[in-house]
Amino acid sequence: MAETITAEEARRAEGLHARSIVIDGLAGTTFAFDALIEAGLTAAHVTVAAHNESFVKAMEFIKDYYAALDAHPDKLILVRTADDIVRAKVEGKLGLILGFQSAAPVEEDLTNLAIFKAVGVRIVQLTYMGRNLVGDGCYEPRDEGLTYYGMQMVRELNRLGMVVDLSHVGWKTAMDAASLSTRPVILSHSNPYTLCANKRNVPDELLKKVAETGGCIGANAHPALCNLSPGRRPTLDDYLDILDYMIRLVGIDHVSLGTDLFEGFAQWQHVRWNKRYDELKNPWGTVDGLSKAADIVGITRGLVRRGYSDSEIEKVLGGNLLQVFRSVWG
Repeated sequence: MAETITAEEARRAEGLHARSIVIDGLAGTTFAFDALIEAGLTAAHVTVAAHNESFVKAMEFIKDYYAALDAHPDKLILVRTADDIVRAKVEGKLGLILGFQSAAPVEEDLTNLAIFKAVGVRIVQLTYMGRNLVGDGCYEPRDEGLTYYGMQMVRELNRLGMVVDLSHVGWKTAMDAASLSTRPVILSHSNPYTLCANKRNVPDELLKKVAETGGCIGANAHPALCNLSPGRRPTLDDYLDILDYMIRLVGIDHVSLGTDLFEGFAQWQHVRWNKRYDELKNPWGTVDGLSKAADIVGITRGLVRRGYSDSEIEKVLGGNLLQVFRSVWG
């Protein structure tokens, strides 16, 4: 049953959401910019490569976002620094944070990382679901950890000031990377395995390790990853339970949002994607009460209802990620 909220709490939540810097640490939505803006987002991490794309293919995706930025200067800002996110808030625009969900586009030449940074890529997730040159993904049967090349990549990402993202990464590979990194790392869109036993989620020890680096864990709204009661469609309250759990585990300074909402995707895109990963198939498609960008304000309402202070909620909505980005990017 959904938690009830008083009229006073609702007014407080609406005002808090409107004035906060709200960052989606992973927006599954690609080009539905108006939906993100109308939802009150200040910035969103958008994916320009995920499924082991080549260097050239990733550049094609980046060109698409450059075209969008060129077409909508009144709505969009390319985020290169933390101050760009602040500027997006001041100007009432959406900041686009370009990121990879696999390091595959770097191919076998770490010099490519500097090129990607130059064109705006700021976050690099080391693997997707399977194995690449860097290490093993979460669904790889044998996670053998970070490779030698992967170690060199983490060091180069640290040197360049690009964020290391460990979502989707195999647990051993992720732990190796977090242990090696000299800068904060993130789990942009991952949930606790303790609450939902899917290998795409992560164990408590890894959540704690990411927090120890100064990084953040973004709660994911994919129904297969917040399925706290098997057989029942997950709800916004389940998502809030996940936030509660992680806040208790690692502290309020290390929890953020990473909704992974796929608003604007066609049915054929969902069907194609679901064929790849049996572990993520589910009969619901979305979380009840958190199925689209416009529902993100419900997270703010829920945190108000659960007794969090305004300053604590501001941290979860975007303040914590902003601090990580400032630490890594400058």
